[in-house]
Amino acid sequence: MLLSDLIADIEGVLDANQIDPEINRVIHDSREVVEGDIFCCLRGENTDGHQYIQEAIDSGASAILAEEASGFNIPTFLVGNVRTVLPRVASRIVGNPSKEISVVGITGTNGKTSVVSMLAEILRTHGISTATIGTLTGLLTTPESPELQRELRKYCSDGVEVVAMEVSSHSLVQKRVDETYFSTVAFTNLSHDHLDFHGKMESYYQAKGLLFSRKFSEKAVIATDSEYGRSYFEKASSTGMEVEAFSIKNRNVVFEQKSSSFDWRGERVTIPLGGPFAFANALLSAEIAIQLGLGVQDIIPGLNSLNVIRGRFESVPVTQEVSAIIDYAHTPSALAELLEGCRKIVNGRIILVFGCGGDRDSEKRPLMGEVASMGADVNILTSDNPRGEDAEKIINEILSGMVVKPLIVEVDRQTAIEEAVNEAESGDLIVIAGRGHEEYQEIQGKAIPFSDRAVLLDVISKASSLGER
Repeated sequence: MLLSDLIADIEGVLDANQIDPEINRVIHDSREVVEGDIFCCLRGENTDGHQYIQEAIDSGASAILAEEASGFNIPTFLVGNVRTVLPRVASRIVGNPSKEISVVGITGTNGKTSVVSMLAEILRTHGISTATIGTLTGLLTTPESPELQRELRKYCSDGVEVVAMEVSSHSLVQKRVDETYFSTVAFTNLSHDHLDFHGKMESYYQAKGLLFSRKFSEKAVIATDSEYGRSYFEKASSTGMEVEAFSIKNRNVVFEQKSSSFDWRGERVTIPLGGPFAFANALLSAEIAIQLGLGVQDIIPGLNSLNVIRGRFESVPVTQEVSAIIDYAHTPSALAELLEGCRKIVNGRIILVFGCGGDRDSEKRPLMGEVASMGADVNILTSDNPRGEDAEKIINEILSGMVVKPLIVEVDRQTAIEEAVNEAESGDLIVIAGRGHEEYQEIQGKAIPFSDRAVLLDVISKASSLGER
């Protein structure tokens, strides 16, 4: 596509250079630039793309999208805000793929990954080719617009019929999903998280609410058990969207460690997933499938055969008398609901291993501590992903909220998991929370391989070989 076609009808100024180069890709990371790319100078919290123009030119960039003149002899399109323009050129260069494929966007604090995965299983069981985008598929929950649009184009080319994707609050504020048309959008829940980015709950609420507009979709499915959900329902309805409201109440829910059953649209449904969250996520997935055109009887086979989702109430046997749960719960509300649910299925004690991530919302750390000390019988406080922060500092901030001090404070997460296994007695349930599916710990700029599940299995294997269990 010629540069002139790529920027047609977009407000901005093309410099005096009369060359109209052919543009093959829209790129915002100078390290990925090759010949034929337009390099887009994004300003971030820690970096400014304008500083890497020379690097992009050296790598073969054919043009630049920027907010300020660089002085380099290369076609440069100057705009007021690159982030605002980026989604438009990113979608245009790959032919606006979301208009050729059904895209479903799910937002909320907790449950996005589960709903995306469950919806995909329901649709695939019915014979609909489905792909997913989210926490389990990439570095970002929601990719930046160039990566997102290229992925959607690839799925179009591969014959995928539906893409189910997570839509984060960051992506909405940063306009990553602008120029993406959704067949329907959905809301799970909203609770304390990401205030390091949004500043306050009101801003976080407003960010999530951006999705419920006809700018993105004509349809929505919204859980209305909370005030936030009811507010989004009213907002979406007022704009003329076709909105399906649903509640998780009065569903006669029964759940165990590995299964759940509930009432839905006149049917008694059983899914092979346990825990306190599974039924609510399954309900939302089913309602989205209805809005996509499936019938109740089309959906139930998919619900009946749902697969365990990595790191989401994932059950691991320790011994015949002791089990463990690995879960991604990393917010106060998610941890509280996790522990309340575990209380309903455990005969002995709940032994909780948890910590909090670094360089993220520090306000939730004492709240997590309070929840843990009140919800678990035994607390083993450890490190999560400290990132650039001191792990002991994070632990001390968690401790400040604990009304009952932990049995063990152990910075090394592997040792903490070992301590939990050693502490467990017949009937106890070990709960390892916060990291779920993650395969690395981030410590002082280094990604160190670490999987809660792999470590737990290794601890169990070693204990078994030594005859300790």
